[in-house]
Amino acid sequence: MKKSPWKLDPLFTPRSIAVIGASPNGGAGSIVLRNMQRLGYTGTVYPINPKYKEIFGYPCYASLRDLPAPADCAAVLLGSRSLLPMLEEAHAAGVKGVWGFASGFAETGGEGRAMQRRIHDFCHESGLLFCGPNCVGYANITDKTCMYSAPLPQAFRPGDIGVIAQSGAVLLALGNANRMAGFSRLISSGNEAALGLADYMDYLVDDDATHVIALFIETIRDPEAFAAACSRAAEKGKPVIALKVGRSELACRVAATHTGAIAGSDRILDAFFRRANVMRVNTLDDLLETAVLFSGLRGLSAGSPKVGMATVSGGEMGMLADVCADSGLVFPPVSEAGKERLRKVLPPYAPIANPLDAWGSGDLREAYPASLGILAAEEDVETLIVSQDIPGNMAPEQVEQFSDVARAAVAVRAASGKPVIVVSNISGGIDPAIGDILAQGNVPVVQGSGAGIPAIRRWIDWCAARAAKTASPYPRKDSPTPSILPPELASELDASSGVLPYALSARLLRHFGIAIDHEELAVSLEEGMAAAGRIGYPVALKAASPDIAHKTETGLVKLNLRTGAEFAAAWRELEGILALHHADARREGMLVQGMVRSAGGKSGDVVETIVGVNRDGGFGSAVMVGLGGVFVELLRDVSLELAPLSPEGARAMIGRLKAAKLLTGFRGRAASDVEALSDVLVRVAAMCCALGDRLVSLDLNPVMVLPEGEGVRIVDIVMQVAPARHCGETD
Repeated sequence: MKKSPWKLDPLFTPRSIAVIGASPNGGAGSIVLRNMQRLGYTGTVYPINPKYKEIFGYPCYASLRDLPAPADCAAVLLGSRSLLPMLEEAHAAGVKGVWGFASGFAETGGEGRAMQRRIHDFCHESGLLFCGPNCVGYANITDKTCMYSAPLPQAFRPGDIGVIAQSGAVLLALGNANRMAGFSRLISSGNEAALGLADYMDYLVDDDATHVIALFIETIRDPEAFAAACSRAAEKGKPVIALKVGRSELACRVAATHTGAIAGSDRILDAFFRRANVMRVNTLDDLLETAVLFSGLRGLSAGSPKVGMATVSGGEMGMLADVCADSGLVFPPVSEAGKERLRKVLPPYAPIANPLDAWGSGDLREAYPASLGILAAEEDVETLIVSQDIPGNMAPEQVEQFSDVARAAVAVRAASGKPVIVVSNISGGIDPAIGDILAQGNVPVVQGSGAGIPAIRRWIDWCAARAAKTASPYPRKDSPTPSILPPELASELDASSGVLPYALSARLLRHFGIAIDHEELAVSLEEGMAAAGRIGYPVALKAASPDIAHKTETGLVKLNLRTGAEFAAAWRELEGILALHHADARREGMLVQGMVRSAGGKSGDVVETIVGVNRDGGFGSAVMVGLGGVFVELLRDVSLELAPLSPEGARAMIGRLKAAKLLTGFRGRAASDVEALSDVLVRVAAMCCALGDRLVSLDLNPVMVLPEGEGVRIVDIVMQVAPARHCGETD
């Protein structure tokens, strides 16, 4: 497994720091020094500026050469054109790590990219640890050291959340948030000229002070290294929460297949995140609340989304029930014994149910804690959610009143041993006194029900995936189908590129155990008539050409031909369309296929699906399944997973489809052969692993799923491959 070759401790725990461009007159040169003082850095600080003899009580030096001893690290607060010369000078002076604040590099165009490339080459040749450029640096809260160009927040506390953000503004937003977030490291990676996202991740994975990793990602420059770092985090039990921008798929590639158009890089990244057990979030609130929750629940787990919830408001209970339903949380009913116990605690008019309005008569000192304890003791309740708004602007009397709720939550957490989570439904900060009660009692708080409830579901899913020992994102060696092509087939593939001829595609699929039957390829009307006779009417007829990917739209498919006369007329019509509109297209002949019917002769019992493959240069091949035929691009009801696939993984893919009900017997339809469709997915995924980056994309569309026990029929194939010389290259 690939791991970063860089050892970053000298960068993040230096014994001495030189600040090049230090100044007493404001700006970054002043802020960096003040931050060190505020954080309590105990190492040696060397301000460097030939204009001054002393800054903020530190002796100031004219250059690195004038220091009494080599500095471990250097903060370079000069302009972009001064950065590379300072890196060279720092390396010559024995400096191990440098942070570069300046912008004006790859983000500005050609000249800036060239400067950044020279920095990259120098650092990789010299071994100099370089953070930046175009970033705000880092703050190591645990070890009280920093090279950070923005004022540190008013209040911060050490914790176990490590943050890596490719945007400096995002790092500031997270660090300055009015939350009880405890950070171990705040790292701004910027343009990543030398050290990159995966290098910083590897550092946090091995960092004893970091147990939760939160990421803000604009681009993944080294997908293989990033995948390896995510895998290492999963092995060590460190949750990774990622906000990756770009869901709009502005960079979606143009491809010859439906799958290539739909399964863009962002969807493949989603599949990778699922495989690597990385939680993907959509907003900064989601990122922060999820990280805080995972930190607060460290060491606890839940095996299912069965929760109990107590509120002190019927109105909020209804709102929360909706939000929880959207997140798939399940409220098991209260047992008869539990109801009996609650009736003894709550007034007669109080409804007894889960979720529970535990306000009762307003007794938060006796009845409320007892109600929480009874609900938490329910065997089917794995996690207890306490809904209590605790914003930071409450009157002292209300703080004292709601402190009783917090103390009750802490007591139940200690007595039950189950996870207890407080949800404050309003975001924007929580009361510090109540927050302290909960923090000291190991009860995490999430704020904003819109961010907090989905965070709870992410934690539950993460626990379940860890218990199930989620598969590695790397291909298995025990492929269920042959991985070596016969010489003749391999030679034919090596001589091909672009969209393959239909006949070659079908032979490849058959080699991997994917049945292509009830069809024959004919090059003359006589051959076609004979094939139709062998297959049995009614039949379909379609033109076969690697240059015509979507034949239905151009009138090159004829269905339900019931007689020889109809067949001959259809053949001649297709010949005419080809001659008129596709004169330059390569022709393989005409494909004769039997019409798809169930054993009972009903076409209505057949479900059209699509099975496809799209190759991503960084994360490998993704297998797709969805509703097929003409609906695939209209509805885009698809599910993706990275290859390889287990049968369980294939069935889970199918189950995630909105159209999954069609396959299980919707409104009197026969249940479909989901096992046969799953087997096709597993074998296609194995073919992906065998062919590697030769296979660019694949459409099996439609794949007709027959009733249970009758299998599937593949009706059309479009397979696109890369030239053999590109094998091993990435996109």
